[in-house]
Amino acid sequence: MNLLHLFTPHHSGITLYDSYDESLVLLSVIISCLGVYATLGIADRIRALDDNPLTEKIWLSAGALTMGTGVWAMHFIGMLAFTLKTADNAPIIVLYDLVTTLCSVVPAILAGVVVLNIASRRTVSQKRLLFYGVLMGAGIGMMHYIGMMTMQSDKELIMLIDMTGFVISVVVAAMLGITSLYANKVLSTDKYTRTKWAKIVSAITMGFAGAAMHYIAMSSTTFSLGNNTINDTDFLLNPQYLTLGISLAAFFIISLAIVVTVVDIRLEKAALSEQISRTHTLAAIESIPNAFALYDMNDHLIVCNNMYRNLMSTEHFKVKEGIQFKDLIQNLADNQLVYGTENSHEWVKERLAKHYNPQKDFIHHWKNEKWMQVCERRVWNVGTVAVHTDITELKQTEQELAQAMQKAQQAQLVAEQANSAKSAFLANMSHELRTPMNAIIGYSEMLLEEAEDLGQNDFIADLTKIRIAGKHLLDVINNILDISKIEAGKMEIYPENFDLTKTIHEIASTIQPLLDKKENKLIININDNIGTLYTDLTKVKQALFNLLSNANKFTDAGEINLTITKTSNNGDGWVIFSVKDTGIGMTAEQLDKIFESFTQADNSTTRKYGGTGLGLTITKKFCNVLGGSIEASSLVGQGSEFIITLPTFYKKVTKKFVGL
Repeated sequence: MNLLHLFTPHHSGITLYDSYDESLVLLSVIISCLGVYATLGIADRIRALDDNPLTEKIWLSAGALTMGTGVWAMHFIGMLAFTLKTADNAPIIVLYDLVTTLCSVVPAILAGVVVLNIASRRTVSQKRLLFYGVLMGAGIGMMHYIGMMTMQSDKELIMLIDMTGFVISVVVAAMLGITSLYANKVLSTDKYTRTKWAKIVSAITMGFAGAAMHYIAMSSTTFSLGNNTINDTDFLLNPQYLTLGISLAAFFIISLAIVVTVVDIRLEKAALSEQISRTHTLAAIESIPNAFALYDMNDHLIVCNNMYRNLMSTEHFKVKEGIQFKDLIQNLADNQLVYGTENSHEWVKERLAKHYNPQKDFIHHWKNEKWMQVCERRVWNVGTVAVHTDITELKQTEQELAQAMQKAQQAQLVAEQANSAKSAFLANMSHELRTPMNAIIGYSEMLLEEAEDLGQNDFIADLTKIRIAGKHLLDVINNILDISKIEAGKMEIYPENFDLTKTIHEIASTIQPLLDKKENKLIININDNIGTLYTDLTKVKQALFNLLSNANKFTDAGEINLTITKTSNNGDGWVIFSVKDTGIGMTAEQLDKIFESFTQADNSTTRKYGGTGLGLTITKKFCNVLGGSIEASSLVGQGSEFIITLPTFYKKVTKKFVGL
């Protein structure tokens, strides 16, 4: 047994002397700091919990047990480092009472509860911090003095505790505890996060608080031996075994707490990272402008966006994760939301076949007049990705375009019919007009001859004007007749084989009187061995005559060059006719419209040079029906050049000439 005396300056007995093993003292301080560090780690874990009372209580209990065990182990390792000797250096064997030893851990665990209540809070007031710091110091002090009461020996062991030292030890423990909690609060980066250094500083400060309290209390205690002998040691523990057991238990609990805390924090970080990744993935899926869904290998829905959910859901059937694809499709068929679902069984069978073996995209026409293009792809070892793209606007545009095309075709048919009617009318009218015009021209020539024979000179000038005007009008009628025949598709082609050199000289003889009147010189460039041409001779002559006549009309005392060459292109033979003059030329604007019907360069040209503006139009149409083409180039004041390209052998369907 032992006797505990406060303020007992005189007591009979043998005075004992104490000493410490410095290595064990250091070990006790390290265990105390580790216990507090592990406790603060658990406090961090508690702060991170999302209002789960049961989990919070489990962690709170684990943290209190960790800190209590650490402080408790620190005390008994410190007691193992403490040695009592008599004046003659004889060691005193100290034993510990089992029941009291076990009871001493309770105040330490309660101190751990106090520390966790402060450390796990996101905010704490100064008053609460001070109050809890005092409670923590009191708990550690109570554990220490209860632990000291467990000390026993084979003789009566008397402990004399100085009140001043007692008070100082408790105050130091409280002050260091408050300092530790305050450091933990100040060094936290914000109210949600604690830094590594905040935990280290707080752990060292609070660890030293317990150690300081222990060693100050031990230094204020004087030990002596009484005269009585103790024989009952059945429930007394050897200090080496006690300290070793407590140390091992403390190390195990502290290590386990640190490992569990670190692992749990890492697991939570991994879970948080996964949650963040999932959140980002869902946000990305939601941002897709299409309905998106992912099914697993068993065709259960893993994830989808709201567009897909709204598209597939009905009043009594809501799309959610885990639903099977065949149930979703069956719901569409049962409610007949898509065209073609009238035969529900066949539609579902066909739709599932496309889903299980996706090969190409297809379209669903919904009965709310929405068109969705469905793209499904199997991803190996993942499942099926489904993307539904809204193509309603595209379909509407296609329908509008089809309607516009139909209207355009109808309008084209009407225009063609009107054009044919116009051409037929012009052909009939030209034919009806040509008969009386021939009569007028014939009678004017007869009257002109009679007037010349009778010497009636007063009538000659008027009769000449009538004949010239009649011929001009007949030319216009013939041109209109040719154009109307071409547009009506009634222009007949009479191909024949003729000598090019002979034909060119015949044309030159015909145009020569016109050239002489304008004092123009015609220069012909043609190889005498150029050969023959198989095409419509009449139309070739008329086309060349029109070009030469135009060149002569707009040239005064100049030159007109007619050049004929042969070439081949893509295996076909071609003849190129070039008519180039040194006349007045044309502007680019005038050049753009010279092949239009009834069009000349401008009004002044018509007044000065005359003409109907049909010659070049007819020439171009002749070239086209013969399988060729015509081109023109000109510069104002430098003359013009017209080039006709015709195939050497006319075919009903011919290739167009491609310029070399």
